[in-house]
Amino acid sequence: MQIGVGFSSNNDHIKAAQEAFNEASSAINRRRADLALLFNTLKLSHPLVLKTIRDSLGDIPLLGLSSPSIIVNRGSYKNGLAIALFSFPDDIYFNTTCVKEISLNNASSSGEKLGDDLLYGCKGIRRNLSIIFLDGQIPEGENIIFGMQKKVGRSFPMVGASTLGPVYFNNSILNNAACGILFGGKLNFGLGVKHGWQPLGKPRRVTLSSGNTAQEIDNKAAASLYQEYFTKDSSSLRKDLKHISPFYPLGIDISGKKEYLLRSLSSIGESGSLAFNGDIPQGSRIRLMISSKEHCLESTRQAAKLAKESLRNQKAKFILIFNSLARSMLLGRQENIEIAAIKEVFGADVPILGAYTLAEEAPLNSTDYLGTPYFHNNSIAILAMAG
Repeated sequence: MQIGVGFSSNNDHIKAAQEAFNEASSAINRRRADLALLFNTLKLSHPLVLKTIRDSLGDIPLLGLSSPSIIVNRGSYKNGLAIALFSFPDDIYFNTTCVKEISLNNASSSGEKLGDDLLYGCKGIRRNLSIIFLDGQIPEGENIIFGMQKKVGRSFPMVGASTLGPVYFNNSILNNAACGILFGGKLNFGLGVKHGWQPLGKPRRVTLSSGNTAQEIDNKAAASLYQEYFTKDSSSLRKDLKHISPFYPLGIDISGKKEYLLRSLSSIGESGSLAFNGDIPQGSRIRLMISSKEHCLESTRQAAKLAKESLRNQKAKFILIFNSLARSMLLGRQENIEIAAIKEVFGADVPILGAYTLAEEAPLNSTDYLGTPYFHNNSIAILAMAG
């Protein structure tokens, strides 16, 4: 297996796409690629970039996403694009598909279709990993994952991202869509997921909720949790939401797991309800959470080590990173220290492709191939591939 990553921050969008493609193609010795992943920042023209890349690629499958900031071996960038080209041996298989026009009402059934279509293309072979890209603007997008799991299995290994911009599938730039890859055959990979947030205050319980909205916590208006901690009324909390949401998520206590599953706050209702970027099941045991730059960086090191441990002593050939935008806001100018920490674990020469995301899909702190994937906020998910 050969994998090459190319990057360019050229302000000429066409030249940027050409430069990134040429660098990636050179890294795989100009061999014909079997698969391409395209990560583009929001500052570049989606149509121009995609057309230029497609003209160079030919008709091979292409998937990707757009993000405020992308990650490559040399750092994180708010302007530019990156492409990864994959050339697989005969004993690694894959299938790609996309589901369009997803809404709140059909998210679960769309996830089922995504799972069905991925499985259909990999009949009769050992299936071992899926990578998913979701438009993060789809309401309650976690239902896509839940629907997909009905088809591929609750514990089928998965890593994915909910994006801030459109997703790419072959020749299309899509909103309200989800696309995915399912791998089979002799693919060796490792997953590591961490967040670095710590419990704050006493345990609570969600006593009334629906979907991603909590109406009551401990039989009081849900907003009282934040009102009591910040000593502010709901109106003041709404004004400060962009400063509170990234840094003070809720942590859901998942039975049998050592880590909390995080939910970032998205809005505060007039009645005192709280809406989150993910489901908040009624009856859940929860904690208010807090972090620091030091804890955030340490969680990155731990996630990288977890992914490396699963490779069974093989050297990683490619690193895929989905990193929460909340972590980027917390780290500020120390973003590149986080990338350096990952390179310390895997080696400075390993190709890296990543993006900052609204949500991450991956197991909860698990290197177990049967670790159930969850819909995360404020987390970093690292996939290492070794062939």
